[in-house]
Order: sequence, then C-alpha cells, then structure tokens
Amino acid sequence: MALAMAGKLSRSSIVLALLLLPLFCGILLAPSCVGVATPDTVPATLLQVKAGFTDPDGVLSGWSPEADVCSWHGVTCLTGDGIAIGLNLSGYGLSGTISPAIAGLVSVESIDLSSNSLTGEIPLELGTMQRLRTLLLHSNFLTGAIPPELGGLKKLKVLRIGNNRLHGEIPPELGNCSELETIGLAYCQLSGAIPHQIGNLKQLQQLTLDKNTLTGGLPEQLAGCTNLRALSVADNKLEGIIPSSFGSLSSLQSLNLANNRFSGEIPAEIGNLSNLTYLNLLGNRLTGGIPEELNQLSQLQVLDLSKNNLSGEISSISASQLKNLKYLVLSENLLEGTIPEGLCNGNGSSSLENILLSGNNLGGDIDALLSCTSLQSIDVSNNSFTGEIPPAIDGLSGLVNLALHNNSFTGVLPPQIGNLSKLEVLSLYHNGLTGGIPSEIGRLRRLKLLFLYENEMTGVIPDEITNCTSLEEVDFFGNHFHGPIPEKIGNLKNLVVLQLRQNDLSGPIPASLGECRKLQALALADNRLSGELPESFGRLTELSIVTLYNNSLEGPLPASLFELKNLTVINVSHNRFTGGVVPLLGSSSLAVLALTNNCFSGVIPSAVARSTGMVRLQLAGNRLAGAIPTELGHLTGLKILDLSNNNFSGDIPPELFNCSRLTRLNLEGNSLTGAVPSWLGRLRSLGELDLSSNSFTGVIPVELGDCSGLLKLSLSDNRLSGSIPPEIGSLTSLNVLNLQNNGLTGVIPPEIRRCNKLYELRLSENSLEGAIPPELGQLPELQVILDLSQNRLSGEIPASLGNLVKLERLNLSSNGLHGQIPSSLQQLTSLHLLNLSDNLLSGAIPGALSSFPAASFAGNDELCGAPLPRSSSCRAPRRLRLLGAEVSVIVAAIAVVSAAVCVALLYIMLRMWSNWRAVSVSSSDGEESTASTAAHGKAAKWGDGDGKYWKVGSVTSAAEEKYSSTSSETSVLHGKPTP
Repeated sequence: MALAMAGKLSRSSIVLALLLLPLFCGILLAPSCVGVATPDTVPATLLQVKAGFTDPDGVLSGWSPEADVCSWHGVTCLTGDGIAIGLNLSGYGLSGTISPAIAGLVSVESIDLSSNSLTGEIPLELGTMQRLRTLLLHSNFLTGAIPPELGGLKKLKVLRIGNNRLHGEIPPELGNCSELETIGLAYCQLSGAIPHQIGNLKQLQQLTLDKNTLTGGLPEQLAGCTNLRALSVADNKLEGIIPSSFGSLSSLQSLNLANNRFSGEIPAEIGNLSNLTYLNLLGNRLTGGIPEELNQLSQLQVLDLSKNNLSGEISSISASQLKNLKYLVLSENLLEGTIPEGLCNGNGSSSLENILLSGNNLGGDIDALLSCTSLQSIDVSNNSFTGEIPPAIDGLSGLVNLALHNNSFTGVLPPQIGNLSKLEVLSLYHNGLTGGIPSEIGRLRRLKLLFLYENEMTGVIPDEITNCTSLEEVDFFGNHFHGPIPEKIGNLKNLVVLQLRQNDLSGPIPASLGECRKLQALALADNRLSGELPESFGRLTELSIVTLYNNSLEGPLPASLFELKNLTVINVSHNRFTGGVVPLLGSSSLAVLALTNNCFSGVIPSAVARSTGMVRLQLAGNRLAGAIPTELGHLTGLKILDLSNNNFSGDIPPELFNCSRLTRLNLEGNSLTGAVPSWLGRLRSLGELDLSSNSFTGVIPVELGDCSGLLKLSLSDNRLSGSIPPEIGSLTSLNVLNLQNNGLTGVIPPEIRRCNKLYELRLSENSLEGAIPPELGQLPELQVILDLSQNRLSGEIPASLGNLVKLERLNLSSNGLHGQIPSSLQQLTSLHLLNLSDNLLSGAIPGALSSFPAASFAGNDELCGAPLPRSSSCRAPRRLRLLGAEVSVIVAAIAVVSAAVCVALLYIMLRMWSNWRAVSVSSSDGEESTASTAAHGKAAKWGDGDGKYWKVGSVTSAAEEKYSSTSSETSVLHGKPTP
C-alpha cells in the first residue's frame, strides 16, 4: 500500500519537497541533508545531466568520477572550496534533452546551455534552484511552455530563454522574480498578453519580447520599471495606443515597438526620455503629425517612424537640435510639403548621416539637403520632387548612396556627380532626365550600382564608364542611347547585371564582354545590335539570364555557349540566328528557352529534356523539322510549349501527357498528322490549345470538354471530320473557338451557348448543316467575329443574333439561309463588317443595314432595297406577281385569237375584192393595180410592226426579271414595249 501511495506522488509534490529540503537542512543540520550540496554529490548529478545529452564532439569526455569535478570541462567552482557554482556548455554542439536532475546542483548560480541543439521541454525542477542568478537556454530547439515554477527563483537576475520553439503565454509568476534585470524571450512562438505583473520588477533593465505572436496592449504597469533601459517588443501583434506614461521611464535608452498594430498619435511625452538613443516605431498604424517634442531627445541617434500613416510636414524635425541624430527614417507615410530649409543649419552642428524620406507626398527641390554636410545616404525616392539635380551636390563629399528614383526630376545629370568619390549607389531611374551620361562619371571608382533606366537620356554610352571598375549592376533600360556598346566593357570585371534593353544601340556585341566573368544577367534585347555572337561568350560561366531578342543578330551560335552550365533563362527570339540549337543546351537548369522567329534548323535535340525544371519552351517560327521528341514528356513542370510554324511531322507524342501543368500548347503551322489525342482532355491546366494548319484527321475528341480552364481552342485548317461535340459547351471559360476549314458535318450544337465568355467564334468552310441555333444569341461577350460562312446551313437567320451588341464582324455568307433579314440586326451598333451574300434571303433590307456595301447582300436574288442597285426596288407580294402572270397569259391568248379573226376577215374581204375586181377589170385603166400593190406593201409593213409589238410586249428578258420584275409585269399589263 505504501508503494502504491508513493506511485501516486505527483511531479509537483517532488518539486515542493525539493523547495522545502534546504529549509529542513538549515534547521536540522542533518548530515544527509548537507550532503546534497557537498562536492561529493555534484559529480553524480552532473553525470546524470550528461546522460541526457548527445555529445558528437566529445567535449564532455573528460567528465569522469576519477577526475576532480572542478577540472571538468564547463564546470566552474568556488575557489578553495571545490563547490560547483557554474555550468557553461554554450555552443558545444550538444543535442538531446535537459535532465530534471540538473536541479540537484543546488549550489550552482549560473547555467549556460545556449547555442546548442537541445530539444524537449525546460525542466520545471529548475524552479527549485534558489541560488540561481543566471539562466541562459537561448538558441536551442526547446519546446513546450515556460514553466511557471521559474517564478520561484528569487535571486534570478538574467533569464534568456529566447530563440527556441516555446509556446503558450508568458507566465505572470515571473513578476515574482524581484531581482530580475534581464528578460529575453524573443524569437519564440509565445502568445497572449504581456502580463502586467512584469511591472513589479523594479530592477528590470532589459525586456526583449521580439518576434512572437503576443497580443493586447502595452501594460501601463511597465512604467513602474523605472530602471528599464531597453524595451523591445517588435514583430508581434500588439495593438492599442502607446501609453503616455512611458514618458516617465527616464532611464530608457532604446524603445523598439516596430511592426505591430499600434494606433493613435505618437505621445508627446516621449520627448521626456532624455537618455533615449534609439526610437523605432516603424510598421504600425500611427497617425497624426510628428510631435515637435521629439526635438528634446538630444541623445537620439536613430529615429525610425517609417511605414505608418503619419501626416503633415516634416518641418517639426530639426537635425540641428537633434545634434546626435545620425539616422532619420520617415519613409512610407503620408507626409507632404517640402524639405525644410532649416533641417540642417549648415554650421557643422548636425550629425545627420542618413535621411530616408521615400514613399511620401513630398515635393519641391532637394536643395535644402545640401546644408546637411555629413550626409552619407539620401533616399527621397517615390515622391513628387521636381527640378534639376543640383550641381552643388558634390559638396556632400561623404555621400555613399544617392537614391532619387521615381520622382519628376528633369534636366541633365550634372558632370559634378563625378566628384562624389565615395559614391557607391546612384539610383535615378524613372524620372524625366535628358541629355547624355557625362564622361566625368568615370571617376566614380567605388560605384557599384548605376540605375538610369526609364528616363529620356540620349547620346552614346561613354567609354569612360569602363573606368568604374567596382560596378556590379548597370541598368539603362528604356532610354534613347545609341551607338555601340563600349568596346572595353570587359574592364568591368565585377559586373553581375548588365541591362541595356530597349535603347537604340547598334553594332556588334564586344568580344571583351567575355571578360566579365562574374556576369549573371545580361539583357541586350530591343536594340539594333548586329553581327554574330562572339566566341568569348563561352567564358561567362556564371551567366544565368541572357535576353537578346528583337535585334538583328545572325549566324550560327558559337559552340562555346555549351560551356554555360548555369543558364536558366535564354531568350534570343526575333533575330536571324541559323544552325542548330545544341550550343544552348549545355545547362541542365534551363527554365526558359525562347528561340522564336529565327532561322534555326535541324531537329530538337533530346538533350533539351535534361532541364527537367523547364517551364517555357518556345521554338516557333524556325526551320526545325522531324518528329517532336518523346523526351519532352520528361518536362513535367512545363507550362508553355510553342513549336508552331516549323516543319515538324508525325503524330503528337503521347508522352506529352506527362506535362500535366501545360497552360499553352501551340503546334500550329506544321505537318503533323494522325488524330487529335483524346488524352489532351486530361491536361486540366490547359489555357490555350492551337493545333491549326496541320494535317490532323479524325474527329474532335469529346474529352476536350474536360479542359475546363481552356481559353483558346483552335483546330482550324486541318482535315477533321465528324460533328462538333456538344461537350465543347463545358468550356465555360473559352474566349476563342476556331474550327474553320475542316470537313466537319452535322449541326452546330446549341450547347455552345454555355461558353458565355466567347468573343471569337469561327466555324466557316465546313459542311455544317441545319439551322443556326438561336442560342448563339446568348453569347453576350461575342465581339471579334461570328463566322459561319461557307457551310450548308439552312433556315432563317435567328432574330436572337441581334442580342450580340458587342459584335464587330458577322459572316453568314455562302449558305442556304432563307427568309427575311431580321430587323433585330439593326441593334448591332458595333458591327463594321457584315456579309450575308450568296444565300436565299428575300424581302427588304432593314434600313440601318443600308450603310454596308452592296457586296454584303449580293447573291440573294429576292433581296431588295438599299444598298442594292435602284432597279432592285422591292416587288409586290408574291401573290400579286402570280396574278400579273395570269393576266399576261390571258392578254396574249386574246391577242392571238384576235389576230386569227382579223386574218380570216381579211381573207374573206380579199376574196370578195378579188371577185369584184375580176368583174370590173375590163373597165380599169391600170391605176388600181398600182394602188393595190402599194396598199399591200403598207399592210405588210405594219404587220411586221405588229409582230414585233406583241413579241416585245409579252416576253420579258431574264436579266430584267432578276433586277426588276415589277417593271416587266407593268409592261405586260399595260401593253407597252419594254425598253
């Protein structure tokens, strides 16, 4: 039973016993108690502690019972008494855990196990070590919470257990350690509020809680720590206002509240901290102006108020009053106005070395800074400063960094800039500077960064710039520099980045560039460079990025390029390079290989697949041939594959299915054959698929409907057959659908209406049939074109097409459409091209469409109205035309019968006349014979005329009927000859 009870003793009971043990020892003076603190017990306790460690370097190998414990490595003893008072194993590479047995070292005053790799929790038994004054466990991998038992260490002065993986809250019991002078809990994962009990620590001099996730506000009670010299709570989630009571911390030398969520104004009481040398409030939500009381901080050396919402002007700050101020950082606020003239009085009383005002709304010129003669760094970037760069800037002889970028400076770069012999950074980009680069810049032998990009500078790049041998980065992008790249550019042997893109540079790339052995990024694109790449390029073994696109470079690539093993990005598109691409494949780390629009020939080497991390392979517009290598399937991270406009043949290799991250696949303009693979539907990231202008056969795979992110699908100019699968309607993100010039049959699937983001739809030059689906009128974004021409479509034009109000081009020509043109098409106010020709349309053309040319409506025999020719005035209704024809037949029949009757009557009359003539011939003198002959001739003449009359009046020409049936019918009805 006793054993069972003993087993139930809690760990805290043991700790309590250990806490009471020295008390009993002191009262009873029992020899056994005294033995706990005697030298005889220390070795055994230390060996227990050692057992918890892993000692890879063997620094504890000398810990042996045979040796005097005071000679053990890391153990400090009281001189003469042999009592261990210190244990220092800092930085010995130890791992493992801290044994609770360490609490047995009751005489120890200092424990330092910092800067190792210890894991596990902090033993709560440490709280029993009543003589402990210093506990250093920082910079390990300790986990768990901070034991509240540490609050029992009444003599503890230094507690540094930060830079671990501790979590939980800061125990308020630490407020009981009344002798504490230093608390270091930074760089952990502590949460919760700062306990107000910390304010009880009247001896506290340093409180460091940076880099945790502490919340809440700053306790007012901290103002009771009157000996506090350093308070740092940066990089937490603290909020609320900065307590004005902190102004009573007269001993405070460093106050760091950076990167929290403090709000409100900066309390004027901060100006009472007469010993303050460091004030950092950056990265909060402070508002209001900068209090003038800060000028009372005569000892202040660093003032950082950046990244807040401070407003007003900066005239409240006087560097002449803050005589020790070296850093003034006010960047990224809402400050406005100008730089005050009195910022520095120019008599040498100012110590200001760095002024950082970037990212505000400041304007005017920067002449006021010329009186701050001690300045080493000026950053006024991202403001609205104007005027010219003052030539007198060379008076700031100690200037190291000058950042004036993203302003509105104008004028030229003064040649006096060459007198700033200590200058290392000159950043003037994105201004309105003009003129050339002064040759005096060659004096800046310490210059490392030279950024002039996005200005309006002109002239040639001076050769003197090659004297700036410390240059590491040069960026002249987006200016108007012309002429050659300096021939001695190779003198810049420290050059890492050379950016000369988008200028008017001409001539060859200097061979000396190969001497820039540290070069990592080279951008010469968008110029007028010519000639071949120098063989010396192969010496740039550190080169990672090279962009030469949009030049006139030519010739085969030098074989030495194969030695560039660190290349990650190559873009030499839009040049005239010839030969093979093998020299570019020496690196197995390529992420981008862009060779578009050159004259490269041969096959794609399988070596391209060695760069398994490639994301862009663009070889379009060359003379490459052969099959697409199956090895491209190894490029599983590939996002863009563009092999368009080459001479590739064969099938699409199924291995490309492994390129599951493809967003763009363009094989247009080759001689590829076979079927469109169904596995393309499993490339779910695909945004563009262009297989147009090849010789693909078979049907459009229904699986393409699974490419839900597809934006462009172009299969035009192939030999595809079958119908358009309704699954295309599942491509709800589709912008462009181009299936023209194939052999597709069947109907246009109405499911296309679900592609409601389409702005271009081309289905022309196929054999599609049936009616135009009215659902096409439900494509509200259709804008570029709707082209259904040269098919076999029938039926009427759907009135719903009038809903496509953004449409710019509509082509329905060369089909079998009939009926009238719907008046709703007049709503297409954006339409600038319309072609309805060669159909069977009839009726009047809607008035608003009359502005289109007659060719838009040609080939529709029954269409009428403007813009067709005037003879095509609209006919009467078809029923009236039929009645007119019937009348013509009746009139013709009556005419024929009448003519027959007249002929019969004439015959009878002639017979009668002939008989009468025979009776009276004997009495005739011959004149009647002459008259009869004349009369017969006259009758024949008019008879011919009558024949012509009826021929002309009863028959109309086919041409006239085509253009004006009404006029011909009128001629018949009214018996008038047609002209």
